[in-house]
Amino acid sequence: MKKILVGCLLFTLVSCFEVTETLNHASNDSGSYSLVVDFSNSWLKTKSAILLKEVDGVSIPSEAEIKSKLAKFRTEAAKIKGTSGVSTSYDFNTYVFKLNFSYDSIATLNAVLNAIDKKNTLIHFKKNGSKLERIASYPLPKNLIKNDDKKEDLQNASLTAVYSFENQVTTVENPNSKISKSKKTVFLKQNIWNVLQNSKIMNNSISFDTNAKL
Repeated sequence: MKKILVGCLLFTLVSCFEVTETLNHASNDSGSYSLVVDFSNSWLKTKSAILLKEVDGVSIPSEAEIKSKLAKFRTEAAKIKGTSGVSTSYDFNTYVFKLNFSYDSIATLNAVLNAIDKKNTLIHFKKNGSKLERIASYPLPKNLIKNDDKKEDLQNASLTAVYSFENQVTTVENPNSKISKSKKTVFLKQNIWNVLQNSKIMNNSISFDTNAKL
């Protein structure tokens, strides 16, 4: 299936939005992942885009098409060994779309994320000794940066990564990261315009104190 979320993200042609990626990762490399795409701040423009069916020469998916894509993702992700609790949701009043799943290993996590975007097989997360590395890749329409008239909206749109762990975080390599007071959650936020210019700004390498008490 081609880019399960690209249908939702095509609304970026007309709308401001927020994307939030949440990871809860255990010390045995199992955990849960969620992705939320939120157009609630511009729901009227998003609704109009669906009714128009096309914006700037790009076809906008119908509600039925979005539902179908999400259902197909659930079916395909649930077949991946080590995956559980796969769910998706949509709200066509506020235009908020969500997907969630649990995984038993980093390999499983990567496999499900690749089911979101089957165009490429990528390593999104990897373990390197006591470090967890994030190699960022998001199914965002990169042709958006060709339109300068979209720049302001995309600078107001955001992509936020929230990663929580059992062990305390000792260091993060991305200088824009923030560590919670408990030292168990890492936050990273960038505007979408900058991410489209260079997705590497969402990369990170997170080290842990494996000797600390949980």
